[in-house]
Amino acid sequence: MEPTDAEMLVFATKVFGSEEDAQAWMERPAIGLNQRRPIDLMETAEGREAVATYLVRIYFGVYT
Repeated sequence: MEPTDAEMLVFATKVFGSEEDAQAWMERPAIGLNQRRPIDLMETAEGREAVATYLVRIYFGVYT
C-alpha cells in the first residue's frame, strides 16, 4: 500500500524536525532524486516510492 500525501509529510517532518523544513525540502531539487523536486515526483506511484525510499535513507543516514 502506497503512503498518502499526509503520511509522507508526517514522515518528512520526523526526518527534518519540523513541518516547515519538511515542506521546504519537498519544494527543492534533491541530489538523491536526480535533482528532481520531491513534490513533483509525488504525482506517480513510482515517484512516490522513490521519495519514500530517499526519506528512509536520509532518516538512517545513508545518503548515497
